[in-house]
Amino acid sequence: MGHAPSTVHRLIDAYQDILVSDGERSATLDAIAQRAGVSKGGLTYHFKSKDELASALFERLQALVEADLEVMRADPGQAATYYVKSSLDVASPLERCNMAVTRLAQGSHPEANELLAKCRTQWFDVLMDAVGHEDMVHLVMLLGDGIYFNASLTGTGAMPEETDPATIDRIIGLIGTIRY
Repeated sequence: MGHAPSTVHRLIDAYQDILVSDGERSATLDAIAQRAGVSKGGLTYHFKSKDELASALFERLQALVEADLEVMRADPGQAATYYVKSSLDVASPLERCNMAVTRLAQGSHPEANELLAKCRTQWFDVLMDAVGHEDMVHLVMLLGDGIYFNASLTGTGAMPEETDPATIDRIIGLIGTIRY
């Protein structure tokens, strides 16, 4: 039987979930505490402010990105395919954390913008090492972004074939036919 998440993890999860589902304005200390199942005093015992919560969320994203980069580095021949296919999983811990930080970047958090830019640069660098062609790396990253966008719209009118794994496999196959 697994261990229950620590209070700190529950608080960060609650903050992340509220950011993703309702946006930054809804992520009040009261709402975060309620979602995590703790008192406001319990929240402020661990995090004195929303800025401290944001810093913890930023650390989480960097750790998740580093783990993602390690997967890509471990199999450079499949790094581009992995990057594109992982864009389909909008519910993954990485994508949910990335979306939460993106919500902060849309608000008043320059640190969030800096972190997102750093993460994109890290993905770019690993893909560049694997693929070796700058324009192809841009193509792969933009393809992943588009797939993520459409996958996140599932149930809101997105065309299902755009996020169908078989379609994604065919598109990835097409990338291999491009001469550069």
